Amino acid sequence: MLIYPESMDIAAKYDRAAARWDEKLSQLGYTHAYRQLIQAHTNATHPVLDAGTGTGGFACAWLSEGGSRDLTLLDPSDRMLSKAQDRIKGAGTLPRIVQSTLERFEPDTRFGTVLAAHVIEHCVNPADAFVRMASWLSPGGRLILVASKPHWCNWLIWLRYRHNWFDASQIAALAHNAGLTRTDTHDFTAGPPSRTSRGYIFTKPKKEEPCSSHM
Repeated sequence: MLIYPESMDIAAKYDRAAARWDEKLSQLGYTHAYRQLIQAHTNATHPVLDAGTGTGGFACAWLSEGGSRDLTLLDPSDRMLSKAQDRIKGAGTLPRIVQSTLERFEPDTRFGTVLAAHVIEHCVNPADAFVRMASWLSPGGRLILVASKPHWCNWLIWLRYRHNWFDASQIAALAHNAGLTRTDTHDFTAGPPSRTSRGYIFTKPKKEEPCSSHM
């Protein structure tokens, strides 16, 4: 398993949570929120990476909105990946599976879209994570991101997962330093997603410029 020591504990926690993860996402409204975010930003042809896919909720939202079926699923949790693979296969798509953290992932291709829902919160170095995700995008490609935002509800989640959260200006700065341009900021309108999370769309310039940070 290609994971950093810092990621071992969180991967184990998500392994234990995998069995009921899909059910919880749906009950709490995250599945619907993901579809709302993605619906205007799908592309039917280019390669897509779902980074930190979990059980594939974000990837399924992408597919349900007509997005490309050329999918790679990335996650450090073996059980989460197994659930995601079965779920995506059930939707008629055969995804590529990569068990790894963001820090260790070295793709042999670039992607037209990188999906990343509630991933940056668990990265030891968020700035480095943004640079890495930007480097995986083709020129003109998009990063579709969901990140935890400041709200007291996130303290309840923190008790279990020890994650971080970011306001919109922090996320914008991380993306800018990675060479990405903000296309859209999406505020969820109902349920727990409206309190805990915010969506973002970032675009990589078609003419690549040197990043201000280094991997």
